[in-house]
Amino acid sequence: MEREAQSNFGERLKETAVRPQVLWAVIAVLLITVVVMGVLMPQQTSGDDRIAATVNGDPIMKDELFDMMYAQGGKEILDQLITRQLIIQEAARLGVEVSEEDLDEEINKIIDESFMGSEEEFLMILDQYGVAIEVFREDARLNMLAREIAMAQTDFTDEDGREFFEEHRHLYEQQEEVEARHILVETEDEAEEVALLLDEGEDFVELAAEYSTDSSNKDDGGYLGFFARGRMVEPFDEVAFSLEVGELSEPVETQFGYHIIEVLDRREKEELGYEDVSEQVMEAMADEQVSIILNELLPELYEQADIEYMI
Repeated sequence: MEREAQSNFGERLKETAVRPQVLWAVIAVLLITVVVMGVLMPQQTSGDDRIAATVNGDPIMKDELFDMMYAQGGKEILDQLITRQLIIQEAARLGVEVSEEDLDEEINKIIDESFMGSEEEFLMILDQYGVAIEVFREDARLNMLAREIAMAQTDFTDEDGREFFEEHRHLYEQQEEVEARHILVETEDEAEEVALLLDEGEDFVELAAEYSTDSSNKDDGGYLGFFARGRMVEPFDEVAFSLEVGELSEPVETQFGYHIIEVLDRREKEELGYEDVSEQVMEAMADEQVSIILNELLPELYEQADIEYMI
């Protein structure tokens, strides 16, 4: 268990960097995966003679499986599917569409902002949750449609944007950040050995691949990207922000093991003006309005819709 914690150091650090919007999207994708498994499967394999499993030769029918899954929350899941369909239909009524190019741009934005541009890492996270990229893309498309529906019912002015910016100015400050890489080993003796090899001119990337127990980035030279204060565990954080660019640390002990840290670059704290972030402000205002507008709109759509439950 301890070795597993060590090997996942980079992943656990990066988890804190994922935007709430992305976490919501992943949760929504997982929900739809459950829907596909629990609701659509019986429709695709209807018939009492279809067997889901056998136990010592005795069959468990797929209808039994469906009935139990539906009894344990299927009505709520079905209502989620109905809600999705209502959003899709309302978007069609308004003439709102999401092109493949726009969808690609949104997915790339998620990868850039939440996975430091690593498509491989993004796909790995989806794979860990058992979510196909096609399912994630359709969920992202639905989120974009919902945003466009909200935008169609709003008329933000530049004055609105400036007021929002002043109220949330702290969100748009460039925080002090460092760009770093590390080599993680289990013992202090190993850390001293790695430090000595680095002092003798050995290549950091090669040593990371050979020695580091952080499997999430050892093959990428131990690269951790940019991070702000407070993002890392305290001993690591304190040392990383005390180093100059290009400087190597002494061995740093954390609950994960012993680290040799190198700072590659720094970004100083900077206050940005409204003009620097006006596009992001408008997007944030729209995102804030999505839930408000949909909470008002969906009851109306339900009331107007002809919904017939067949199960």
